[in-house]
Amino acid sequence: MNKEVEIAIRRNQQIIVRNTSGQSVTGFPERSADSSILLLRTVQGNLWIPFEEVDQITRLLSIRSHHLSSMAL
Repeated sequence: MNKEVEIAIRRNQQIIVRNTSGQSVTGFPERSADSSILLLRTVQGNLWIPFEEVDQITRLLSIRSHHLSSMAL
């Protein structure tokens, strides 16, 4: 399993997955019984993507508002 996917699962973060044909999908990764398959929970439903078809994985980080209140803009 990909390192970024493992981190996203532990931290309940969304990821953007781009496949080898250039298509992108956003969702929450989940553990799969098959380590060669990425299980992604999306608003359209669950997707199973073979890791061999994954070109890039990007984690989406959220910034909490209490950090922003102390910043001078």
